[in-house]
Amino acid sequence: MAKDLEALPDLEPPVKPLDSECCGNGCTPCVFDIYDEEMEQWQKFCAMSGEERAAFLSKEKQSIIVDGLSQAQYTSLTVTNIKRVTKDTFIYQFSIAPNSSLNMNVGQHLILRFKNGDGTMVTRQYTPISRLNQTDYFEVLIKLYHDGIMSQYIGQWSVGSHAEWKGPFGSFTYTPNKYEKLTMLACGTGISPMVQVIRQVVENEDDETRIHLVYGCKTHYSILQKDFLDECTQFWNFSVLYALSSCSIQEVQEDKGLLKYADKVHHGRIDLELIRSELPPPSVKHRVLICGTKSFDKDMINYLFKLGYPKNMYFKF
Repeated sequence: MAKDLEALPDLEPPVKPLDSECCGNGCTPCVFDIYDEEMEQWQKFCAMSGEERAAFLSKEKQSIIVDGLSQAQYTSLTVTNIKRVTKDTFIYQFSIAPNSSLNMNVGQHLILRFKNGDGTMVTRQYTPISRLNQTDYFEVLIKLYHDGIMSQYIGQWSVGSHAEWKGPFGSFTYTPNKYEKLTMLACGTGISPMVQVIRQVVENEDDETRIHLVYGCKTHYSILQKDFLDECTQFWNFSVLYALSSCSIQEVQEDKGLLKYADKVHHGRIDLELIRSELPPPSVKHRVLICGTKSFDKDMINYLFKLGYPKNMYFKF
């Protein structure tokens, strides 16, 4: 143990989070709350004796190993597998300490960061799609954009690459049977937090909450987590409508060849009229979950407002 302690550096002062690290959803604790706590902790550390510092660092190291990740500081993790899902979307697997998990709650996310060429730090938030109690590793579903700064960085990853993560964060809470129905409005990789919630519900035999997912994608080929969603349709309390936005005749014909008999499809975007037909009237027994691009989220919230849904009846991841 003494040898391990000698290798531990002194506790460095915490780095104030970037504004982009805050998701704006009122997380408890927020990344800035954690920074304030860590700053207070660091100030106390500076006043400690050498023996007290050693004991503190030993405890801190143990907590990081047990929890897999830390909310307070970034941890460098190794890419252990990369799976292409579509031409521009991949599932990346990262290893964590043996027998440890992320200790996540349903709907929470992690923060990824890297230092750009100009020295600035770039951060993005991603929700793992692996099981909440998954040990040894976790998986994230990421779409790469041609002109995206983070996408260019991620596109260079290969097995063995390292990336810095911290978390988990997120204010979403789920209580079985609190609502009679959950309607999910998602597009693209916005399916990730929905996967966590869906799994939480359908795998709990005592949870009778009904889930209806309205999932927007360009084509049938671009539907993410399709195998998982197909499995979930076997449960009585889950249903999904795919809104395929492509107007290309060729892509529509290709989609028809991929569709399964039980697939329910709407050809067009998720708009006000579609939501009006898919959602029940506003009720305390019903909640709407939203996740997609910023423009998608904004549109969905605007549609809900027009349908009379107050803010406490929907949640944006």
